[in-house]
Parts: sequence; C-alpha cells; structure tokens
Amino acid sequence: MRPIRPGETIAVAIATKNRPSYLASLLTSLSAQTYENWVLVINDQSDPPVERDDAVRDLLQLIESRGHTVVLFHTDEPRDRYQRAMDAVPRDIDVIVRVDDDVILKPTYLEKLLRPFELLPDRPIAAIGGCLPEPHMKEPLLLEVRIAEPGWLPRVDRPTWRLQGHWYTSREILEVESLWGCSMCYRRSAVEAVGGWFVAGQSEQVYREDSDMSARLLAAGYDMLVTTEALGHHLVAPSGGSREYRKSPQGNVLISDRAPFESDDALFRTRLRSILANHRQRPQRRWSIDDLERGNVRGRSVSGLRQRIIAAGLTARRVLRSLRSRLTGARG
Repeated sequence: MRPIRPGETIAVAIATKNRPSYLASLLTSLSAQTYENWVLVINDQSDPPVERDDAVRDLLQLIESRGHTVVLFHTDEPRDRYQRAMDAVPRDIDVIVRVDDDVILKPTYLEKLLRPFELLPDRPIAAIGGCLPEPHMKEPLLLEVRIAEPGWLPRVDRPTWRLQGHWYTSREILEVESLWGCSMCYRRSAVEAVGGWFVAGQSEQVYREDSDMSARLLAAGYDMLVTTEALGHHLVAPSGGSREYRKSPQGNVLISDRAPFESDDALFRTRLRSILANHRQRPQRRWSIDDLERGNVRGRSVSGLRQRIIAAGLTARRVLRSLRSRLTGARG
C-alpha cells in the first residue's frame, strides 16, 4: 500500500438525520482541528434539510471560509448512507474519516488518528479508530489492566465498544479484529477492494456496517488499529439511527426493542462464517507510541505473558469476592 504523505488531504464524511444540535457541536469541533487539510462531506437525511438550521448553516459557511471544501447532499435511504458518503468524496482522496453526527472531537483528534500511518509505514493499515468515551466517563483507565479483562478487546465474532468507549493513561496503538464505527478512519482503496460499505446480505434492521466491514478487511489480510492518542467524546443522541437511549447521570441506557438486534446478530454470525471461511487467526500486536517515536517498531503481543498474569489476578479477585459474598450471606 502506498505511504500516506504528511499533510495529505483527507475527507471527513458524516451521515446525519434530524440531529442538528449534535451536528453543530461536531462541526464546531471540526473547525478547531490542528490538522487542517480536510474536506467535508455530509449525507443529510434530515426532515427538514439540515442547512435550514441557523447554527449548522453558519458553521458550514465558517468551514468554507477557512478553505475547506464542503459537499452537502440529501438522500432518503439509510441502508447505504456510508457508501453514498464515500462515493461523494473526491476521487483523488484515499483517506476518509467516517464520523457519527453525535460525536465531539478533541482539537488534535484528526492529527493523532493519522499518526499510525506515519509510525507504522510498512504495515497494511486499512482502518484506524480512536477512543470516544461518553461524557460521564471522567477518569482515564489503566490500559494494561483493562485489556486483560474478558471482552474488553473487540473480536471479529464479538464486536464491542469497550476498548474504544473509554480513555487511558498510556499512549498506545493496538491491533484489533473489529472497529467501532462511530469514528473510523479508513482507506477508500482498501474498503473498495473488499466490496465497499454496502454489500448484499447485510442487515436492514440494525445496520452493522462497521462489524461487517471489519470482518471483510480482516479476512483480506489488512491491519485495523486503535490509537489511544486520538480522543473525542460520544454524546450518544437519545434517538436517531437504529437505537434509542434514555439519558441518565451514569450514562445512556439503551431502550430500543431487542428483537431487531437479536435478528441482526443471527444474520451477522451467518455472514461471518462465510467471510472468514479461509481466514487463519494470527497474534495481535501492540506498540508504545513513545517506543515508535524512538524508532522501535517491534511491539509486543496483545495477549503476552504480562497480560496473562494480570488476567489470572483479575480472575482470582473475582473468585475471592464471590466467596466472600457467599460467606457473608451464609452468616447473615
């Protein structure tokens, strides 16, 4: 794969529907990015059109006045919203950052999200994700401990938001099997090589384009990475898309009907068996960004000896806690 040139023009692609206040927050954060070479593409499915909102219209004008191209178009079909957004990006742009409309990005987000291309130039990187905790998650976590917990790292058969849905005290790049789609930087050339965002057989209920795409990229031999340096916040709009939430001080509680999710999960697992029929699993790597900046690209295993020791300690702690709870209950 060709190297990504320093400062090359990228695209930020947004699909939005009836969330003008959230979209305005995202556009405000985009206008403050330290990485300046980007164009904006918005696939709007709102009713009324999103540019009728005063704040959104003013922000789009501000972004254009700073030299960024803005492409805004309207569609009614949600199934292929990300495919259409990618198709609207100028053909000479290969790197695209897909961002949900209820996300706010830190000023260095784009700059940090692109760094793995620079720090690991010899790896076939197809997509990179950042960390996007919800606003109520105020304290950074110890990455070393968290990734030893079962279910923290996303697997291709068990996609999870947990790794990318938190933030951490250490600067690392981790290889993963699946990426969370609320903000994913991807190479158009890799996505097109595995069929595009919208392919026959995907669910029309909950839309798992990010999980489906991750499985196809993995099967094709591409790398997918998460960098803890790229930080934003996922506000989680209470409605829109395929999920509905209730806001609470402790976070967002999913209140959508579970039936479509169960149906979608069954369809996804059937597709997964076909996609990965000839895939051979390989060990995943992790890299300290400090080491990479010093030229050490060796890295280490995500599930190395240290992680196994920590995982054993966490398991022992859970067992002791369970035994203590039972003994306390029996005495009572």
